[in-house]
This record gives sequence, C-alpha cells and structure tokens, in this order.
Amino acid sequence: MPTNVLAAIDDAVEFAMTAPGTQLQIGRLGEGWIAEEALAISLACALAYPEDWSSAVLLAVNHGGDSDSTGAITGALLGARLGMEAIPLAWSHDVECASELVAIADRLSDTVRGEASFSWVDGV
Repeated sequence: MPTNVLAAIDDAVEFAMTAPGTQLQIGRLGEGWIAEEALAISLACALAYPEDWSSAVLLAVNHGGDSDSTGAITGALLGARLGMEAIPLAWSHDVECASELVAIADRLSDTVRGEASFSWVDGV
C-alpha cells in the first residue's frame, strides 16, 4: 500500500502499465480511505483509460472502498484533460445545479489561463 504521495503515483503508474482495467487488481492500491490511496486508485484508472472517461470512472467506482471519492477524482482528472464532451450526456443531464457548476468551472478555467482573477470567488 502506498505510504506517501510519490509512492502512490508510482504504484498507480505501475498498475496502469501492468494491469489496466483489471477491477480485481485495483485493491492492491488500497481502498481509497486515505488521500494517498484515493489518489493512486484515481490516477491508475485515469491512466488505464486515458481517452475513455466512462470506462475510467466505472473502474474507479466499482471497488469495495471509498469509491465515490475515487470516482469523483478520476472524473475530475479526465474531465480536465478531455473536456465536458467526454462525459456522456445521459450521465450529466440530471446533475443538480449543473449550470452553476459549469459557470464556476468556466470562471476557474479563465482564472487559470490568466483571463480573470480570483475576485469572483467572493460572489459564488
């Protein structure tokens, strides 16, 4: 089991290279109850399916540990990489407060690109 962040990253990369998409093997990365394990599982799932948001998230949420957290982290990693169009419409159209979340994500993206400042955070 990973004992620190760098070890977690190493374990995730090894998992993705040797057993990608193998649900039964994901337990060797831990259960995701501590940050390092959640990171390892999420990163491994994202690396196992770098172009397939749905498959990566499904792998991340179908284990016996803190699967809601690992699913959220995996979805965020690949969502940032692939964009919203990678998320199936059937999965996203019932999200509560979706338009507000998209607006916040757009403002955050603008801020990261230097097109806005963090002053908008006070108004959220």
